[in-house]
Amino acid sequence: MAQVGIVTDSTAYLTPGQKDRLQVEVVSLVVNFEGDSYPEDRNQDYREFYGRLRRSSQMPTTSQPSVGDFLKVYEKLAGQVKSIISVHISGGISGTVQSARSAAQMLRDVDITVVDSQSTAMGLYSVVDAAARAARHGWGRNDVLRVLNHVKDKVSFLIMPDTLEYLSRGGRIGGAAAVLGNLLQIKPVLFFNKEKGAMIDVYQKIRTKRKGIQLLLDEMAKAYSLCPDLKTGVSYVDATADAEALAAEIKSQYPELSPEIIEAGPVVGSHIGPGSLGISFYPLTPELKTIVPY
Repeated sequence: MAQVGIVTDSTAYLTPGQKDRLQVEVVSLVVNFEGDSYPEDRNQDYREFYGRLRRSSQMPTTSQPSVGDFLKVYEKLAGQVKSIISVHISGGISGTVQSARSAAQMLRDVDITVVDSQSTAMGLYSVVDAAARAARHGWGRNDVLRVLNHVKDKVSFLIMPDTLEYLSRGGRIGGAAAVLGNLLQIKPVLFFNKEKGAMIDVYQKIRTKRKGIQLLLDEMAKAYSLCPDLKTGVSYVDATADAEALAAEIKSQYPELSPEIIEAGPVVGSHIGPGSLGISFYPLTPELKTIVPY
């Protein structure tokens, strides 16, 4: 019997290959758009969805997984592992973590720890990736949680939307801020403000896309100056060329780093909008360097 099983949700945006390699169970959020409802992880080719989103006057809505969805996964793992660690999208923007906790409380004989990652997309992926690698190495529950909490507390995930339109339509940022941003051509860089319940907040306002990208690189450079052993990643929404260019720029400046590139799907992408670009980074401890490639 394995020591620890890792569960996450679809907003970590693990590819099928990553799910298999890391042995992570994924519970999917649901997308509701133009009369259709379906699990977010039904299809990882998001081009058709974002094409519809750009053309549509409707705003997609999303639903958290049900308690029953979590029960199925937890009950499946219960006979295979000694402990389950379930890591999810920030409770500040989704009720997913609450569904997970409700399911865990119904299985009192199973050792389940539910963790609010206080992030999503590349931020959540970073936490899940480190925890899953530790679990794959046979580490016990407390050791996996120590690794997980280090990444959760240290990871920075900065996001630059191409427009404030989708955040405004989805109610994530007030309409007045969206109008101001459009008038002044502001490109806000956003982050998960842990002092405000891990809600999406404005990190800094930038006038141009190029300056926004430079801010992302500058913030990563500050972290690199403190710890050259840096795990980096690039996240994007329907902006493949921009993401590849940003990753290449990181690689050219820091040849020893190998940023992973992950596309955000409909749940996150419909709120921050097509064209969005993000960067994540966190310092690797000597312990983490033995299991997490950078």
